[in-house]
Amino acid sequence: MAKESYLDIFLRLVKIQAPSGFEEPMMDAYSEAIRPFVDEVHGTPRGNVIAIRKGTNPEAPKVALAAHLDQIGFIIFNIDPTGFVRFRKLGGPTTRAIMGQQIQILTEKGLVQGVVGQKPGHITTPAEAHTIPPIEDMYIDVGAASREEAAAMGVRVGLPITYSAPSLRLANGLIASPSVDDRAGVAAVVKVAEALSKSRPRATVYYIGTVEEEIGLRGAETALHDLDVDMAVAVDTFPAGFQPDVNMRDLLYEVGKGPGLHVGEIQERVRIQSRQVHTWLRTTAEKTGIPHQVGVMSGGTDAMTMMQTRGGIPSATIGIPRRYSHSPIEVFDPRDAENLISILVSAIGDLDPGFTTVRGARKI
Repeated sequence: MAKESYLDIFLRLVKIQAPSGFEEPMMDAYSEAIRPFVDEVHGTPRGNVIAIRKGTNPEAPKVALAAHLDQIGFIIFNIDPTGFVRFRKLGGPTTRAIMGQQIQILTEKGLVQGVVGQKPGHITTPAEAHTIPPIEDMYIDVGAASREEAAAMGVRVGLPITYSAPSLRLANGLIASPSVDDRAGVAAVVKVAEALSKSRPRATVYYIGTVEEEIGLRGAETALHDLDVDMAVAVDTFPAGFQPDVNMRDLLYEVGKGPGLHVGEIQERVRIQSRQVHTWLRTTAEKTGIPHQVGVMSGGTDAMTMMQTRGGIPSATIGIPRRYSHSPIEVFDPRDAENLISILVSAIGDLDPGFTTVRGARKI
């Protein structure tokens, strides 16, 4: 079988529907994709998938790469007597991107297609036309004429929903797609594992697929507890700017300029990642001349919870910039992902027993 390119893997994985809390299809797909390149793959009761490639030197630091298997989506909250579906968010879909979209409900009978309805334009008032309704006022039309007819189609309360939109190839090699976050990162982890399988590194590597990142980094909270890991790297995507409605003041990163090596993350406050892990990645990128960007990202990644595991596992994030975050048209450049892969392969290949993640000028 011909070797899959990074983009081949991404385009295959992005077709799999696995919103937060319903990751089983991606758990299976990730296990199958990475199995040829590792010594062991197993799942955990929490849902995380752990793949292990044993290193040649037990004294070399052991590193975990984590990419989340879930995607943003929705969940059925109620069904009107007339068959219209009421829903709520799973994770953080952008509210103004929801109206008028095509969606799919993941039922036990298969996918049920629908659309997010909206008031007819001919009777929409000017005030309504310039207002984004709350999700509680939105509804999905699956074509059913009653609650009973919707039930006969397999539609019931508690089922997950995802956007139903194709991946598009834009000019200059860019890709627009739902669920770039984090299928782009998962595909990158698979390619790192493939590259490092050709010559076994000194360091043992754990390739982890985490669950429920989009609803609170929940899988990553437990992912490292039972693993003999010295440090961890979250492989994710992150918001980029340099578009007409985004000021560089708010988003520094740019699509096509290389992966982001984050010093920290900002939500309500700035949180600093492991400077030792960050410096390891940044030094590798600088030494090899691989394009990259350094800054503080907007949002949060699995690194933030992994670094709180046990006594504290030093963790940082390397990510792929994307435009239009948490919408069905996220845009990224696969070359940024290829450069991310190159940085990780080189950095892990250089790990030896002399590497330390201890903070401070000297070992304590």
